[in-house]
Amino acid sequence: MTGTVSTISYLASILYVIVAAACLWAASTVGRFRQLPAHRRTWMLVAALFALLMLARIFAVEDVLRDSLRSAMRASGNYRERRDLQAPIAAGLLVIGAGVGGFLVYRWVKTLRGRRNYMVFISMLAALAMVCLVVLRITSLHLIDALLYGALKLNWIIDTGASLAVIAAAVTYVRLVRARP
Repeated sequence: MTGTVSTISYLASILYVIVAAACLWAASTVGRFRQLPAHRRTWMLVAALFALLMLARIFAVEDVLRDSLRSAMRASGNYRERRDLQAPIAAGLLVIGAGVGGFLVYRWVKTLRGRRNYMVFISMLAALAMVCLVVLRITSLHLIDALLYGALKLNWIIDTGASLAVIAAAVTYVRLVRARP
């Protein structure tokens, strides 16, 4: 595959630009309304992630990486055993993602106070979900692919859901900050 870009990839790219813009709006609000500097860093980080995701979609980076990995496995004669390599990667990613997500939820839910902090937290969790999703798509294990691209289209649900969660969190953050007396 040469890394062709589908209409859905272009639409996803547009959504990622909107997400990044919403995060930049929230980051600029942090400065104008003297919020925590950590909030600004988080919004900027999430904006940068979605900008990278947009570029990756436009240039079909996931497809190119997946094809490069397959080619390397074929060249080394390990293509038939690829599931032996892919399964631990996918399992490790799920364990690490669940562990990091669980740790963040545990740590921050105990210490978070205020709806603004929750909005920042939601954006971080959604960004983590996107990173995990991208790695799962690149790994391309048959069982994972069946879940992501099967009847439920979990790929679309997670991708769109995480993107919309970040947009909603950014907009809500801005509204909360501006509504302060």
